[in-house]
Amino acid sequence: MMCTREKDKKVGLALVCSFFVVSLVLPLLFSPPSYSSSLSKAELAYKEAKRSYRQLSKSRRMRRDRRNWIRVVQKFRKVYLTYPDDPDVAPRCLYMMARTYEELYGYSRRKADIREAIERYEVLVERFPDSYLTANALYALGRLYQKVGKPDMARDALGQLLEEFPRSRLVSRAKRRLAALGGRPAAKRPEPEPAASGKVAVKGKQFVKKVRYWSERDYTRVVIDTSGPVHFKTGTLPADRRRKRPKRYYIDISPAVKARGVKRAISVRDGLLKRVRVAQFDKDTVRVVFDLQKTRKLQSFFMENPFRIVVDAFGENYSKVCSRPKAAASKKKGPEKKSGKPAQPSGKGKKGGTEPKGILSMAQQLGLCVRRVVIDAGHGGKDPGAIGRSGLKEKDVTLRLAKRVASILEKEYGMEVYLTRSKDRFVSLERRTAIANAKKADLFISIHVNSARNRRLRGVETYYLNFAVDESAMRVAARENAVTQKRIGELKSILDRIVKNAKIKESSRLAEKIQQELVHNLKRRYSGVKSLGVKRAPFFVLVGAQMPAALVEVSFISNRREEQRLRDSRYLDSAARGIAKGIAAYASDMRLAGLQ
Repeated sequence: MMCTREKDKKVGLALVCSFFVVSLVLPLLFSPPSYSSSLSKAELAYKEAKRSYRQLSKSRRMRRDRRNWIRVVQKFRKVYLTYPDDPDVAPRCLYMMARTYEELYGYSRRKADIREAIERYEVLVERFPDSYLTANALYALGRLYQKVGKPDMARDALGQLLEEFPRSRLVSRAKRRLAALGGRPAAKRPEPEPAASGKVAVKGKQFVKKVRYWSERDYTRVVIDTSGPVHFKTGTLPADRRRKRPKRYYIDISPAVKARGVKRAISVRDGLLKRVRVAQFDKDTVRVVFDLQKTRKLQSFFMENPFRIVVDAFGENYSKVCSRPKAAASKKKGPEKKSGKPAQPSGKGKKGGTEPKGILSMAQQLGLCVRRVVIDAGHGGKDPGAIGRSGLKEKDVTLRLAKRVASILEKEYGMEVYLTRSKDRFVSLERRTAIANAKKADLFISIHVNSARNRRLRGVETYYLNFAVDESAMRVAARENAVTQKRIGELKSILDRIVKNAKIKESSRLAEKIQQELVHNLKRRYSGVKSLGVKRAPFFVLVGAQMPAALVEVSFISNRREEQRLRDSRYLDSAARGIAKGIAAYASDMRLAGLQ
């Protein structure tokens, strides 16, 4: 009897143990696989796109259909646009988009696929210079540039790889390809030296990589590209008639060396500058010399991401004198083409009658002192700007707003308006201000939309160029400049003399008028519109502007409600009309002040 009871106990215990084992093991055997909870959403989204790429790679049938390739590209693109600033995922997405297009070319033989691959490799190199994939992208660019018949660009890409990634596994292959292209390996990267004293954090010797310029009547902007942050100082040298040397302006850049391929002399011959010369002044200093002609004023400053030194030269006749608008707009071609015609100084009114003699219309009155305006649509092309939760991009909103503002200013206030971009294309920050200066604009307005980590933040705000006095303004400037708050603070040493000569008071008044009219116009039709006021911050896009300038942040694309509004044409119309009214109000004040 006892033996039977013992057996029953053992059997019962075995059944209990079996139940627990089965309850623990079965879920593991039959539940779907899951990713580690430690992976971020960005990483999970990337892995999902990568899985689609692997499926395509393994299936010969799928590879025959172009649509399958494009679907894979679009999956990586969606992840990139959702997490454009993720330092791990974003560069991998760009690399995979480029690689997919490059592999697709093997099947399609379409040159357009190579161009798509090149563009994404270029964005990777520019946006993520410290990524482990940047060396791979540079090598791929060297190969693809050669394939599309651009050997010089191929040599530049391979040379950059050798300079910036001397320990890469691709170095030996890059040297062989560079030799086959007829180029010599780039100079060995100089050993880092202790950072020099000063405001800019310099980590060692850098390369002066390129000198480029834009020139129009009475104005020239020269940009000196370097491989990283450097110190620089400026000076002048008197004319030497005996040696037939003109007056010269120079910039000493240190610690730096002149990169291979940089021309020793660039001929400008625009009446302001005869030429620009680049030479290794000593082992640590590159000197850039400007041979001057009829130059009235020069100013220099630096910009970041990537680091470059900007020099503006102004002619003796460079001025912005208030004048009556011309009877018809001059038709100039180019990327800064204005979008319409200024109003006629006299003629028929809307209903066909003539205006009484001696009475000026509002368009004529405003044209007396503010005749020409440059409107800048922030971001564009490969730079999407901020992106909302539903995928709305800042670059698209700003372009729509800029076109609306331009149309209102021309049709209703008779102003002559130029756009820094009229389509979805990339325009560098220094180019935007250069357009305004070259056109001798009376006002410069840069349009953006805001974004913040706190998705509850909402409202509109307007900025003018000065040093930020509050943390929120510093954060906004850091986002638009694409640099850290710390580096913005370092800009102060260069901007001091510019700010002293800039039209700070006029820019402040312009910003106040725009903010006032923008908020008032939006509140007439929409509830919950919040005014965040007028603020000051060191926005790079406003640096060097020779006219009153302001930057408008129209609503938060990161706020769900305001993102929906930014999609609405009626909301954009109201915002554009408010900005235009603010510009007109400022212009009216200028006219009245001139009559007193």
